[in-house]
Amino acid sequence: MTAAHDWLDLRVPFDDAARRHSLSLLNQLASALRSRTPGEPQAVTVIDIGAGTGNSARWFRQHLPVLLPGQPLRWVLVDTDQAALDTAVATLPGVETVTANIRQLPSIANDLVASAPGRLLITGSAVLDVLTSHDLQAIVDTLVQHRGLGLFLLSITGQWQLTPADCDDKKINDAFCGHQRREGKLGPIAPEVLSQLALEADAEVTTTPAAWQLTAPQDQDFIKRFLTERSAAAVEHQPQLDTIATWWLHRRLQHCAESLTVAVDHLDVAVDARQSAKDAG
Repeated sequence: MTAAHDWLDLRVPFDDAARRHSLSLLNQLASALRSRTPGEPQAVTVIDIGAGTGNSARWFRQHLPVLLPGQPLRWVLVDTDQAALDTAVATLPGVETVTANIRQLPSIANDLVASAPGRLLITGSAVLDVLTSHDLQAIVDTLVQHRGLGLFLLSITGQWQLTPADCDDKKINDAFCGHQRREGKLGPIAPEVLSQLALEADAEVTTTPAAWQLTAPQDQDFIKRFLTERSAAAVEHQPQLDTIATWWLHRRLQHCAESLTVAVDHLDVAVDARQSAKDAG
């Protein structure tokens, strides 16, 4: 699930800037977590999926406790990359980790809620696009079973805008989106698929856009890395684009030293399964 650790660290300031658009959704879910029936436990178990080195959990830990004063929060990070989770633990005291894939989420949540009854919140950032439809079904099943809440941030939509425009921008982006859908992964359609699965389970879904806004020359180091990796992924998916991609990247790297703006669209998805009428599974 986890990308290169240095890439995850490089994108933090741009992710955090885009997450400002997510605060309204977080406030909405925090309000739901504060609302409980008499006698219902205050505790909230937060499971961050595709947690990687902890950047997503770090953002939620910064903002969520302020919105839930006095409510005990248990933080559990789930990823297939044990080394990444070890890095997260070193900088996030008190978190628990589970090395597992997303399809194991229903059983993971069952065990966690059984050991510490309370509400369930599933979070994640920049993770849906690398999952399959079966993974997303496991997420929805878990939320429905526990009448839980979910907030999934920074999912790519397959749209970007580069200024000035280039005649090969669309070719590179189309090939990149194809690369993201290899091996059954959902890539840019993941937010739509998750939303549809949640709605079919009678859960409520709210979405909001959250774009990266990159500007050269001040962001040029990050833009160069971003464009270089996009170009490489496009060629890996369509090797016949090798020459076109090489010259496209050459032109774009020149623009980075002058003036280039890049907007990369993402979508945030909030799921509220408290009133879901269907049984999971």
